[in-house]
Amino acid sequence: SPCAVQLFAAQSMRIAILGSGISAASCAQLLSKKHAVTVFEDGRGPGGRMSTRRSGSYQWDHGAQYFSPKSEAFARVVDDWRARGLCERWEGTHCLWSAAGGLSPDPKAEKSKRFVGSPGMNAIAKGLLEGIETRFETRALARRSGNSWVLQHGKTGEPLGSFDFLICSDKCSAQHHRNDLEKELLRGYLEPAQAVRSAPSLALMVATQKTHLGFASLLLEDHPEFSWLARDDSKPSRLRSDGAECWVAHASPALAKRLIGSYKSSKGPRNFREAIVRDLLPPFEALLSTLNGGVASPKILLAEGHRWGAAIPTGSFPDFPGAAEGAGGGPFYLDTANAFAACGIFGPGGRGVD
Repeated sequence: SPCAVQLFAAQSMRIAILGSGISAASCAQLLSKKHAVTVFEDGRGPGGRMSTRRSGSYQWDHGAQYFSPKSEAFARVVDDWRARGLCERWEGTHCLWSAAGGLSPDPKAEKSKRFVGSPGMNAIAKGLLEGIETRFETRALARRSGNSWVLQHGKTGEPLGSFDFLICSDKCSAQHHRNDLEKELLRGYLEPAQAVRSAPSLALMVATQKTHLGFASLLLEDHPEFSWLARDDSKPSRLRSDGAECWVAHASPALAKRLIGSYKSSKGPRNFREAIVRDLLPPFEALLSTLNGGVASPKILLAEGHRWGAAIPTGSFPDFPGAAEGAGGGPFYLDTANAFAACGIFGPGGRGVD
C-alpha cells in the first residue's frame, strides 16, 4: 500500500482506519509494525466487497468473485498471500454466454490466472488484520481537535478514542448524507469523492441440489436479468460432501438499477433481502433450466439476497488536489497538514483488488 509506505517512515503514532477492505487491511498490516492501529468497520466482518456470506453449512462469495494480478507489484503481493495460505488459484471451466453465440469457453479466462481467498474471499482481509485491534459494527465519526482526530460511535455516541492520523478507505464515509468526516477541513478530499458515481448491484445466493452443469463460472454478456453466475463450491477449499451446490448470481446492471429503485419504499435490509430473493429466484431457476437443456432446475435448499448500493464505480477517477500515484499505479489521497489519507476504489482509475 503506497500510502502506508509514506506513513511508515513517521514517528510512532496512533492511527485510525475507517473500513476493512483490502486497501484498509493492507495499510493496517504494514503500519501496525511501527504504529498503534485501530480499524473501525461498519459491517459485521472484514473484507468490504471481498466478503463471504455464510448461512448454516452454506457459503458464498457474494461480492468480488476473484482477482487476477495485472501488475508485477500486485503479483508479488499475491505470491505472499499464497505462501501464507490466504488465497489459492481458481481452476475449472469458465464460460461466456451471449444471445447470439450461446455458451462457449471464456477466452479471457483462458489467458489469465484467477485467484480467490481461501477458504472464503474474506480470508485475505482476516489474515491481514490478524492481531490488529478491529471494531466491527462500528460506524465512526471523526472530528479534528487540535493535532488529533477524535472519534465517536455514529449511532451510540460512545467515545472511540483520540488518534494522531486518520485513514479513510470507505468512500461511503464521504457521501452527502453522511457526516462521518469534518467537511470544511477535508473539502479537498470530500468534494471530488462525492462527485464519484457508482452503479448498484444485487446478488442472489442459492444452495441447490446437484445441477450437472459443467462450468465453474459464467459471464453473461447481454442477458436481460443476469450478468454473472458462479458455483462457489467449485472454488478451492470449498468442496462439499453432501452433493449440494452454492450458486452466486449477480443481476444485470439494468435490472439492478430498476429493482433498487422499486425497493426504496422497503424498510430495512431484511426486506431488501426478501425482495431480492422474490424477484431474482424465479429467473435464476429459469436460467438454470435453459442452460441444462430445458431440464427442470433442481430443488432449492436455501436462497438469500444482498444489495450492494455502491458496487461498481463509474465515470473517471476524481481529480483530488494533492493526490499521489501509488507504486501499483493506483492513486491515493494524502493530506499531511491535517494528518489524513484516503485509499481504496473511487473510480475506474483504481483496478479492483489490484
